[in-house]
Amino acid sequence: MRDRSIVWMLGPVALAVLVMLPRLASPQFGLLDDGLTLQTGREVIGRWSSVLHLIPETGRFFPAYWLVYSVIFGIVGVRPLAFFTVNVLLFAGVLAMLARLVRSSGGTRLQASVAALLFALSGPAVESFYTLSKAEPLQMTWIGLSLLATAAAASAARSVRRAGLLTLAAVTLLLAHATKETSLVLVLVSVGWLAIERRSTEKRETWARFATTYVVINLVAAATFIALRWSYAPLGLAEGTYTRAYALHSGVVGAAVFRISARIVRDFAFLLPLLAVALLSRVGGRPAWRRPILYACVWMAGWLAVYLPWPATFAYYLLPFAFGAAVLAGTVVGASWYARGPEQPLTRRRMAWSVLVASGLLWVPAGVNAVADARVQLAVDRANADLVDFLASLPSRSHVVLNITPVNEYFFELPMHLSEIKRRPDVVVEPLARAGPDAPSSADVFVATPEMADQPRPTVRIAPHNRDGRGDNAMNALLSGRSDLVYRAGRHTRVLELGIHRLLCHLPVSPRIDATYCPSDRGVIYRQTFSYGWQVHRLARPAAGRVERPT
Repeated sequence: MRDRSIVWMLGPVALAVLVMLPRLASPQFGLLDDGLTLQTGREVIGRWSSVLHLIPETGRFFPAYWLVYSVIFGIVGVRPLAFFTVNVLLFAGVLAMLARLVRSSGGTRLQASVAALLFALSGPAVESFYTLSKAEPLQMTWIGLSLLATAAAASAARSVRRAGLLTLAAVTLLLAHATKETSLVLVLVSVGWLAIERRSTEKRETWARFATTYVVINLVAAATFIALRWSYAPLGLAEGTYTRAYALHSGVVGAAVFRISARIVRDFAFLLPLLAVALLSRVGGRPAWRRPILYACVWMAGWLAVYLPWPATFAYYLLPFAFGAAVLAGTVVGASWYARGPEQPLTRRRMAWSVLVASGLLWVPAGVNAVADARVQLAVDRANADLVDFLASLPSRSHVVLNITPVNEYFFELPMHLSEIKRRPDVVVEPLARAGPDAPSSADVFVATPEMADQPRPTVRIAPHNRDGRGDNAMNALLSGRSDLVYRAGRHTRVLELGIHRLLCHLPVSPRIDATYCPSDRGVIYRQTFSYGWQVHRLARPAAGRVERPT
């Protein structure tokens, strides 16, 4: 029995390491948020209270995120492998908590194992843990701890232990809110769980106590978070430079419904037969399994609804949804496996086998696409790291013009990578609109242009928004006339994409102009070599010492 317990504890660690091995073998900081994380980590050390005052103009307030990453930076420094090792530990912790929650809700070892496996191999998990500086892994860690602490408190006999567990649940839930504000949706989720208990004909005192307690804890944590936000980040959602995009109107919500639907079909199509049989209650040999299924459905609905007012849908946003989807899938798959036994009626056995086969076949596209996302992420990060290495070798006080329109995160991230990682703060990075007007006549001016081809759609987030990733046409014409190519390198990887989500593009309500989800140059099966890289030109400066942006 003890040996089984050891295996059960080490299983999540082994699964996390196995999924993360390609990332651990090729660790690089990314050009989306990692530079800011490193810079903030260095500045916050010794001034921990400053995390309450960071970037107030954006309308965001997530001090727990900054605090944790600052602690990580203080321990491991500028070492990407160490950062990804932390991601592996977070990954293993979330998997362990997922399995524990399934078991504590009455699930079998099979159901817990299936849930952990499906979560680990999901597209949102791959993007969330294959990149750094994402809030979702920390968010799910705090939420998982709050759920486990509340569940333990609901069955605790001693009042002192129960009080300690409730305090832990409230603190971790507050940390979740202060890591990413979308955690506030748990208030509605917990109310939905309480409604299930109030309407249930199968009364379970422990479940009812859990649901009631979690509502109270959510209200306390949410009120505390709102009070803190009001004190240190007084801008409303409509006033922040970032949060103002969170708007509840038909144009945004309609487009979000399509994007989210396409993401679910792409990465979670295997849920469809499982949901159908769960809602019909035809499989589930034990009544106790129905309650976790209903809880998971409310959870998933909440985590989809919270992103309806947002104008973008990235896979890592759906990590909490994937957590609930894994619980539902693990529970229903386990129930179907139980219902296929010879002691069951023939009709139930046939339905169970049909559900298992259909769900297994529909999981194949999700697994294939998750592998493609991982390969794309590794290729992009390697190419960006190669570019940073080259720019760090440029002459002193060089000016680098990013040939990207419109300006994106790379413009802000590159200087921080050069400063924090390569110790080259003298290299000036400028957007294309300026094109070196402030560079002294003696400075070297370089133009960096991204190159990208055959990108899966959708895939992990890549900052260059122009479809071919080749920069501004006018600047490219200028480069062909009076510049020298001094660097060109890229990364290539074969990817297979099973785009069953593109079937939605044929619906009359689908936004056909959305090239991300409905590209016109590919079908459901897309197999190509994805390439991503950079070329850098040294720009010959005119005698006046100025380089104007071409018109």
